[in-house]
Amino acid sequence: MQESMKHRLVGAAVLVGLGVIAWPVVFDTTPVREISQRSQIPRAPAEQAFEVAQPGPVALPPAPDSAALREQLPDTLPPEAVAEPEVSAPELASAPAKAPLARPAPDPVAPVRTDARALPEQWALQLGVFSARDNALELRARAEKAGFHALVQTVGSGPARRYRVYAEPKLDRAAVQRAAVSVQQKLGIKGYVTRYYP
Repeated sequence: MQESMKHRLVGAAVLVGLGVIAWPVVFDTTPVREISQRSQIPRAPAEQAFEVAQPGPVALPPAPDSAALREQLPDTLPPEAVAEPEVSAPELASAPAKAPLARPAPDPVAPVRTDARALPEQWALQLGVFSARDNALELRARAEKAGFHALVQTVGSGPARRYRVYAEPKLDRAAVQRAAVSVQQKLGIKGYVTRYYP
């Protein structure tokens, strides 16, 4: 076969292949589907008006010492038993006058200071920082045995984990400073006052 004949056959095969592929695209008779531009969101439901009944007065049972309860109770006691004993004028004069009871004045309370996050400032006495949890728990037990409120706080993670021991957390820094003196006397540990973040 000659080369020109081969070229013609290959060209004819390519044209037939293109015709098979392009024929349905060019002469497609199926109608084009149009997409609706209208919203598929349903309309808002109609608002229904309703009324709330106004609350009326609530009927409460009478108080134990009220006149209404006394009217409901039967009169079982004779009037002589209910009457108050009479006191003569000389007895009133000789009786000492009772002084009104005075309430003790409340202790002045220092205003609670807050930080930038509107949390109350808390203070505590830091007794030590340990890498071993057992040592921190031992110091906490010593402080509690001496009568102090102590706690252990874990800080960090992994090999950088530390255990801080605090005593006497309070809102008043001066109270923590006074407790520091007592802690040093009883435990022999000179802690330092620092902010406490629970």
